[in-house]
Amino acid sequence: MTTKKKTLNEPVPVSAEPVQAMDKTTESDCLSVVIPYCKEYAQGNELLFALRSWYKYAKFPFRIVIIGDKEDWMDTENLTFIECPRESDIPSVDTLHKLWVAVSNPEVTERFIWSNDDIYLVNPVSYPHIVIPKVLGTLNPAAYNGHYRAAMEHTIDMLTEAGLPLLNYGTHTPVVFNKSNLGVLLPADDLQAKTGVLFTSVYFNQVNTAHPVRLDWRTDPFLLPVVSKSPDEQLVNELLRNKVFMNNAKSGYSPWLESFLSRRLPDKCPCEL
Repeated sequence: MTTKKKTLNEPVPVSAEPVQAMDKTTESDCLSVVIPYCKEYAQGNELLFALRSWYKYAKFPFRIVIIGDKEDWMDTENLTFIECPRESDIPSVDTLHKLWVAVSNPEVTERFIWSNDDIYLVNPVSYPHIVIPKVLGTLNPAAYNGHYRAAMEHTIDMLTEAGLPLLNYGTHTPVVFNKSNLGVLLPADDLQAKTGVLFTSVYFNQVNTAHPVRLDWRTDPFLLPVVSKSPDEQLVNELLRNKVFMNNAKSGYSPWLESFLSRRLPDKCPCEL
């Protein structure tokens, strides 16, 4: 079967047919934790602290896989490094390219966890903490600007054409992907789209049949996003007692956050030389 070549302005169709999404993973399975990494855009020691947090708090077997750039401190005996130059200045295009690298690489497990260099585990985390579906509400391009807004509009076009929900699964928390489903649900030729695509929302609006948790940092037991350069540390610590993940926006990375993470995660992990 051949696939019709799409123009840059023509949405790539996705399927509204149900996909088998049963997760038979157990907490004894060793999964790849895949983190796309671009050194040029990294802030401080985000990746270092992210890796330390996985080793401190993940309560199931895993192996870290870094796709992108290598840091001098990385111990490649204890992590899998896949070199991958930056594909595009547009983050949604570049990260999608790195996702396809993960899908095609045999060192990445069939079912794998996708995370980021600025996502930190902050309390003991089991596999179900990650696999439970989470959303931010519905996709709302009016709340964003620039390339991210364009990618969201493109994503909405794809989902609408397929008659699928428009939930925003881009929560900036770790998620679980299945290689076989990715190959079916997210056509690879969309890599060439100038706008990119929010592939997490494309994927989970198709495979997820469970009612998702809507995240609200004030009340949910999952995520605290850091968006300020000088938050109230007492409040941060109080909120983190009831969370398992923390992330930071670009606006939230600061000397305060670096100090906070270094005090919370002082011990080297096996991925460090």
